[in-house]
Amino acid sequence: MQKGFSFIAAALAIVLYFPVSTTAQSLDYDPAYGPPKRKSNPQLTVKRLSYENFRNLKLMQAAVLNYGGGEAAIDRLVDQYSEASALYFQNRVPEAADKFVENEKAMLKVSQELAKKYKEDSEKLLSDAMKMSIRDTLEKGLEGKKPDQYAEKYLDSAKFSVQKANDYFDRYINATSASARPLLTAIYYYRRAKENAFVVFDNIDMDPKEKKQLMDQYKRDIEDNKNRVYVSREKQN
Repeated sequence: MQKGFSFIAAALAIVLYFPVSTTAQSLDYDPAYGPPKRKSNPQLTVKRLSYENFRNLKLMQAAVLNYGGGEAAIDRLVDQYSEASALYFQNRVPEAADKFVENEKAMLKVSQELAKKYKEDSEKLLSDAMKMSIRDTLEKGLEGKKPDQYAEKYLDSAKFSVQKANDYFDRYINATSASARPLLTAIYYYRRAKENAFVVFDNIDMDPKEKKQLMDQYKRDIEDNKNRVYVSREKQN
């Protein structure tokens, strides 16, 4: 894992050689129409993708290490990025542009696989949270109690986050040539959905031991929601 993490510091020095605006557009084509034509200006392609690919690598690193192939997957993306950068510094700009585009496509593919996992997990968690909330509301109704307002609030937030994530997911899951950023945005919202579902679990009346057992199943998810790499207790020992 050292290679994946140490790359961030090393690559920052490389990115500084490619001065581009952080407001540059990630897409100038619709992925529904297939891959864009080869850029007429490889220099601009290198400048744009050297920034965007590095940014996306940072954004996806924890997710890949937690759910998407681990260190080997990160290393493959890092190697591509480094090779593209090396070609640029050898003044082989067209080849560097092609390699950066290849790197962009590889990150898109990784983000698509990741997004599928996050979609499945967050939708299941939302469904479970809804079931628990309904049962809790019915039980409290029989006892003449009002439903937990906090649970309802966070359940609504989880629903919104899944809807928002699915919008990005549906538009980019079958793209053949696009930035990974929209699907990484989907993953951000899927994480927020899971985070809100966990708050619902925490506010539902339940035996403390059962609640602990439930939440222990989601230790990896809880760490990942913070964009942190999960390290199991077994690995720490």
